[in-house]
Amino acid sequence: MAIVAINYDEGNIKDLRYKSVNFSYGNPRQEKVFASGNFVKDWFDMRKFMIQELFETELHFSQSSSVNHFIMDGAPYDSEYLVYDEKEEKYVLKYGSEWCDKGIEFFVPEHTQPTWDELKEMCK
Repeated sequence: MAIVAINYDEGNIKDLRYKSVNFSYGNPRQEKVFASGNFVKDWFDMRKFMIQELFETELHFSQSSSVNHFIMDGAPYDSEYLVYDEKEEKYVLKYGSEWCDKGIEFFVPEHTQPTWDELKEMCK
């Protein structure tokens, strides 16, 4: 089982002081830390790592409570879900909780709705 966690200073809600996305996986346990200082990019890079490097070896992925706490503590990000749109025949980002069981969660700056191509460009 692989576990995703967010490392941040939760002492000050007005300044959460994001540090990194930590990804623990494998047997024996290994950890990969994404710490560019940009949460959106680090989450994107973690997802990319999961898909490209671990898709065939790790069957179960879980999030630690730190992921929900980071967002609930007031981090300025919104969820979006990467889903395959059969009409458009391509992957697109969808907003709203109705997509959570159908897609892969990504985060974007609060009150924005970039396209999948825009998010990839933002995370280069």
